[in-house]
Amino acid sequence: MSTIKPLFAAKFLPAFLTAPNPFTWRIPSLLELFPSIVLAVPKKKTSHSRKAMRAANKGLKDKQNIVNCPGCGTPKLAHHLCSKCYSFLSRTWKNKLRGSMPDLS
Repeated sequence: MSTIKPLFAAKFLPAFLTAPNPFTWRIPSLLELFPSIVLAVPKKKTSHSRKAMRAANKGLKDKQNIVNCPGCGTPKLAHHLCSKCYSFLSRTWKNKLRGSMPDLS
């Protein structure tokens, strides 16, 4: 059997192509070059309509837990202190600590 000779003999090629390569080229991947956050970009621009449809679900909701304060009758959230009664109590406590009469205004 005859051996197949290469198309270009070694004598026609430059020496750096025929000599064994002392180093190998290492091409880094994209993940090594850039942090992962840089690669997470949208492919298309988000249209105004699509943004508006997404934002439509973020509207304010009506409060369902509004009750009247048993002390003064002003509306307040259930399981919360009434701001009017609390301000009166805090003024009373502070005046009591200071030793003076409460201001009922």
